[in-house]
Formats: sequence, C-alpha cells, structure tokens
Amino acid sequence: MQVEYVGDLAPYDDEVAALAEVGADLTVIRAADGDALVDAARDADVIWLEWTPHLTRDVLARLPRLGLAIRWGVGYDQFDVAAATELGIAVANAPSYCTEDVAEHALALLLALSRQVVHRDRQGQQGLWRHGPAPHRRLAGSTVGVIGLGRIGGRVARIASAFGANVLGYDPVAPTIDAPVRLVNLEELLRESDFVSVHVPLTETSRYLFDTGTLALMKPHAALVNTSRGGIVRQEALVEALDAGRLGAAALDVFEQEPLPADNPLRGRDNVILTPHEGANSPQAVRDLRREVCGATVEWLRTGWAGSIVNPQVRPHARGVAQGAR
Repeated sequence: MQVEYVGDLAPYDDEVAALAEVGADLTVIRAADGDALVDAARDADVIWLEWTPHLTRDVLARLPRLGLAIRWGVGYDQFDVAAATELGIAVANAPSYCTEDVAEHALALLLALSRQVVHRDRQGQQGLWRHGPAPHRRLAGSTVGVIGLGRIGGRVARIASAFGANVLGYDPVAPTIDAPVRLVNLEELLRESDFVSVHVPLTETSRYLFDTGTLALMKPHAALVNTSRGGIVRQEALVEALDAGRLGAAALDVFEQEPLPADNPLRGRDNVILTPHEGANSPQAVRDLRREVCGATVEWLRTGWAGSIVNPQVRPHARGVAQGAR
C-alpha cells in the first residue's frame, strides 16, 4: 500500500507491473491521520509511506498483517522503529537514491552564502546595484565541517575538498571514511569551521544537536547549512544566535515545522537562505527512488528479507509473506 503525501509520484504503472510478477497488488491512499491509515491499511502486508501520518507504536499495533514498512526516502524518523521491531515488523528505506542531489544542494547553499548570491539577487530584483556591503568569502582555503559522514556527508566532503576547502569531519558511528577529511570531535569541528554542513539522521540523540550551547561554539562569522532534518536544529536558538550576531548565516532546506509558516522568524533575513525541503529532488532521483522502494518490496515478498532493512535485529521473529525464507 502506498500512502501518498501530495500525489506527485503517480502514476505507478511500473510499480504495479513489478508487483504483479510476484502476485501482489498496489493500493494507493491518502490518510489524514493514524486512524484513517489503520482503517485503509488493516489488511496490508507492506506499507510505503511518503510523509504522513507517522507510523507510531499505536498505529503499528493496529496493523496485524503488516510485515514491511518502507519509508519513501532516506530518513525514517516517521517510524517508531523500536516498536516495529518488537512487533516483528521490518522497516526499510531508500538509502542511496538522492546522495548526489542532497550533496549538491548542500554545496549550492554553502556557495550561495559564501558568494552572497541570494542577497545580491534580491537587491538586483529591486533595482539596486552593490547596495551596501556583502561579506563575500572564498571557499578555497576555508574550513568546512561536515557532521555525519555517511553517503551524503562523505560526498559533500569530497566536493568541498575539490573546491580547495580544508574539510573536518565528525561522525559518532563512523570511525573511518574514504574521503579527504580530518576526523575531529564535535567541539573542535564547531570551533574551527567557517561553514558547517549537517548530514545526520534525526534520532533521540541528534534531536536539537544544534541548540544554544553548540551554536555558541561556532565562529561569529560561521555559516550553518542543514539539509538533513529540521529537528536537528532548535529554531529558537538559531534565531537568537543570528539576532545576537553570534552566528553569521544559515541556509536551511528542512525545518521543525513544514511547510514553513508565513510568519516564521527565519523569513526576510539577508543572511538566511530557505528552500522548501527539496534537496533530494531531480528526475534522476525520483527514478532511483522508485527502483529502490519497489525493488526492496519485491525482494521481501520473494525471500522474506531485503537489503535496505534498517532493523536487522527483527529478523529472527519477523512477520512476512515468505515464511521460512529467512
């Protein structure tokens, strides 16, 4: 079952054809809340979730046939993975579909800040020419800190290094990385970096990783780029740091509340760039996303397992159609 967000991925002709080869049907719904999802998906063996509603413990407990829940994307903070594991439900994602897209978007935001592209464009659209100072900075020779050194963070590190930046990296779970990066602890990265790019999943330990304390460690001219999840940065603390001049700039593709309200205090600032959570978007990424989600589903239906499952500890007691294939 595909639980849509806005319906911009339809039609699903290729997915329907691929699932038919393993005897499965695809049903597409939109659900306003968990109750509506349960009513529609009570008999589903697999759920593909775009954004909402979240698969909480309560929702998962009321889906007796569900064996596989797939996040239609990389991040899976919409799922209560611990509850799913207890219930025997495998959770999967599409781990690599947008690596290049998000990395390029993060670097585009970083470069837009360093070269004052958006600020000067706003002035140019108003008929102004070099109106007031613009703190241009050269990326070559600057220090770029990358937090999270997985697929996307590693790619950002490589691109930033190719621009001539000195790259620092921090990842609590990645002791090594095949990229031109010097591994440091979080405090050292924040104190030394001119630009910080965030690429960690939203978990209980990473929520509000950037709050008043961590933002205070950064250089007053430093810029923060977040293309990961909005909940990693406490908005109130970010606004306070920008207002007080303790942080130079920010570029955000993700927010605590999405869509971003019209009266949000981050709007209307010359030193802030906002994009509407579309860093992963491109025709190529959508093609790859479809392939990964549908491929994982077909693999699970055939074998009872899939390579993109993120809670492997569920395997000994996992629910599934292909019982005995584990």
